[in-house]
Amino acid sequence: MGLAVTILIALVAGGLWALVLRRLRRGRRVIGAPGDVSKVLRAYTAGRWDTVIADAPGCLDRHTSDDAPWRAALELALGHALVQRDRSAEAVGHLEIGLARQAAHSSAEGTGSASSEAKMRHMLGYALTTTGRIDEAREQYERALALPGIDQAVRGRVTAALAELDTAG
Repeated sequence: MGLAVTILIALVAGGLWALVLRRLRRGRRVIGAPGDVSKVLRAYTAGRWDTVIADAPGCLDRHTSDDAPWRAALELALGHALVQRDRSAEAVGHLEIGLARQAAHSSAEGTGSASSEAKMRHMLGYALTTTGRIDEAREQYERALALPGIDQAVRGRVTAALAELDTAG
């Protein structure tokens, strides 16, 4: 009888813990973003590109605070999702806006990651390359490589992309 009670208590405690964790996760907001924006950004981190493409434009239209830090993340997420769905021409504008907003917030707050910026500049360079804007792509790759402290994996991908442009052009 004692073993059955112990197992029952353990199951109940585990179930309660799982509910608490689920509730905490559901309530978490990304960089102070409104709930619908946080939902889109979570879809982005989960790689649900079609959800991002469907929902991000509405969020960008609905929430008009242009200086909100989450706007950069949402623009970049939408741009990346569009690239993933072979819609590079549409992605370019979102990636450019997102990088500009990200740079403004990073310099104002002294935050930001060079590797994160380099990844998005690489993504923008790729989108520009696939739309035939080779000189602009080269500029983005070079800007990515000029960032201090980017990790070697990102540096390697950007260097390879730049080398591919050099051999193709």
